[in-house]
Amino acid sequence: MRRAGFITFLVATMLAAAIWRALQDYPTRLFDLYPLYYGGLAWLHAGSAYALDAVVPATDQGYQILRVGNIYPLPTVLVTLPLTLLPPQAAGTIWVVLLVGGLIAALRLLGGSFWFLLYLPILEAVRIEQYTAFVVILQIVALWALRQHRWWILALCCALILTKPNHGLMFVLAVAFLSGKWRSIAAVTGVFWVGSIVLDPAWPGEWLAALARHEALLHQPFLWPVALLAVPLLYVRDLVGAAVVLQFLILPFPGIYAASSLSLSLLHDSRVRWLSAASFLWPFPAAVIGTAWATVLVLVVPSVALGILMRSRLSSGLPVKA
Repeated sequence: MRRAGFITFLVATMLAAAIWRALQDYPTRLFDLYPLYYGGLAWLHAGSAYALDAVVPATDQGYQILRVGNIYPLPTVLVTLPLTLLPPQAAGTIWVVLLVGGLIAALRLLGGSFWFLLYLPILEAVRIEQYTAFVVILQIVALWALRQHRWWILALCCALILTKPNHGLMFVLAVAFLSGKWRSIAAVTGVFWVGSIVLDPAWPGEWLAALARHEALLHQPFLWPVALLAVPLLYVRDLVGAAVVLQFLILPFPGIYAASSLSLSLLHDSRVRWLSAASFLWPFPAAVIGTAWATVLVLVVPSVALGILMRSRLSSGLPVKA
């Protein structure tokens, strides 16, 4: 895609996302951005990012999203803190626009397939304003930085990815191993976490308490057996592919957006379009066997199979792209 065409596509898509989000009328004004937005307000005005009752409107008291509360660590809240300068509707709109633009720009930077934008987990992550979509953007940029030997950009991306450790930890371990830049990554990550503790020494304990309340309320399942599918990917040396599968070991399954990173090691293969197309079959088995195992069947297994096929062709000297 030529530069003019890309800019036109980028602007048009971001504008469409802005119009769509501005027209949404959620009862709580925000979707999954809610805990981060009000967590930021609570930290600024009440001194704790986990005391949402102090800042949310009284009309929100009956909604489950408030009972679940903020389960993000303070570094995550600080990343999205500028959004608290805006009213909730505007904050949600700007956030969705940034996610859409960020995904498109990151794919362009990496040279990845734009078919990834139609991958159902990604669409769902953007639709519900999930921080996971931001993590995926960072993961794509990190892969570019790894390829281009831009080590400090890689370290910064990894530090930001770890603001949602239950989605990005295994990925960071994989790229740290591949790059050998453990010290740079650890140093930048330490700035985020140690700095946040200096700002608010009480937050780690409050965060752990919030996690315990979340688990007691929702009881989200862990898909432990899925980790076995990482073994063949490790065998064919697809460390990034194996890492995003292994992430299910520490990620309680919250919904389809948890699978957003599965295609990361496949973005240069044109057959990723078939993964995007197949992802739209997900609702059918989800209605029969449940969302968790439908995710394994429709999303994880095809991604693993394509990863093995791609690496096998690469090692045999055959063209990788279909």
